Amino acid sequence: MSEIETFVNDSKLPSQLKEYFTASESIQALITKKILSEIEDLYIYYISLYKFDTSEFSAFTITSLKKCKDLDSFYYYLKKVIDTNLELKSKDKSFNCGRDYLFLNDDFVDILFKETVVEFCDFIDSIYKKNENLNLKKTYISLGKLELINRLISNTDYNKILISGKRVLEQHESNKD
Repeated sequence: MSEIETFVNDSKLPSQLKEYFTASESIQALITKKILSEIEDLYIYYISLYKFDTSEFSAFTITSLKKCKDLDSFYYYLKKVIDTNLELKSKDKSFNCGRDYLFLNDDFVDILFKETVVEFCDFIDSIYKKNENLNLKKTYISLGKLELINRLISNTDYNKILISGKRVLEQHESNKD
């Protein structure tokens, strides 16, 4: 086993990339320990902060190695290719806006929805208790939150709660007149 193959096998790179680097003689002619260290550094950086398809990372790395004319600036070239082309999702627990997408954590949305349902249910309890001090402004704000969550997340249970809540509100408004 060559020194480069040993270095590749000991590195913290995706298995697909390791397999390609050890099997392809044309790539072995291009790569050096410095290049491998740069690839490994970028991989560790991205895997620490983001969720992404490691196969795509590997493919972009291989293509970049073949296309990059100046391997002295390979690190910056590969970083630019990855930043531009790889779909990166933050590992943040709440939500994150990135590129043209809104990524929402399921647990975060579930908690937000439940909190909003509790707010809305306070209104429904007030209706059934015939409480005259109903806060319709808060009720409509809660209803708006429920509608927004339903537009962002397709969930039949959330939708059923929204529909039943709208019915109760409509009945209250029609009985009031």
